[in-house]
Amino acid sequence: MSILAPRRSPPPADRHERFLGAAAERFARTIQNKLDKRYESLPHVEGKPLILALADFHAPSSMLWSRESLISYLYGFAVHSSAHRGTHLITVEEETSLLSGRPNGLFTLMENAHLSAVIFTNACTVPKLSRVPISGGAHLDGYRYLRFGEFFDRSPGASRGIPFLLDVASSDYGQLWPQYGYEPWSAEVEVFHNPMALYPVPNELIPEVTHWREVNGRVECESFFDVSILRSRTLVLSANAKVPSLDELLTAASPPEL
Repeated sequence: MSILAPRRSPPPADRHERFLGAAAERFARTIQNKLDKRYESLPHVEGKPLILALADFHAPSSMLWSRESLISYLYGFAVHSSAHRGTHLITVEEETSLLSGRPNGLFTLMENAHLSAVIFTNACTVPKLSRVPISGGAHLDGYRYLRFGEFFDRSPGASRGIPFLLDVASSDYGQLWPQYGYEPWSAEVEVFHNPMALYPVPNELIPEVTHWREVNGRVECESFFDVSILRSRTLVLSANAKVPSLDELLTAASPPEL
């Protein structure tokens, strides 16, 4: 069986470029353009948390790999991997500038304390509009929706996600979010908090998302759902078509290495 992968932009092969290159520069310019508008001085914003929401569509499927660039730019670090005696080692190092020379670490600068948080999702896509009702029991006439990708691996030191393939209409898929029994709109939404924020954002304001905060020099997460999907694709097949294996799908899609 032949599987055609959608047109996509491959991630940079160089890890330094992945974290500190063009994607990070694009996020930086976009955020700075908003900060230059000085929203915090407007009467209806003054004295309240200022939050910016971002999604990445700068190239086909770029949202599958650009998340790391945003995290690096906000908190001022990059992740490096190496092999030593057969062991995969992960190190996190401070990076004070992007490859362009622009200062890195938006949340490390007190001058940006009026920005309380940045909201990001890599699932703000057309397939989401189909998956939510289908996983909730909407009738499918002649089609099958499959979602494949990687779960976020919360194991200490993990550098790669956990591959998965699920039928969107199945109970197994819906039980990824047992609080609902179907895919909620809030799944894959992340809030990155500024540790220097003048007006911090309480979790209760946006409870059903993943919150990232810097705690004692470490960026840690609190997630409402036990399972988080790191990156994914949605495949639509006719109902009587053969279901491809996970290996076939991953080979066709060529997901990025972390």
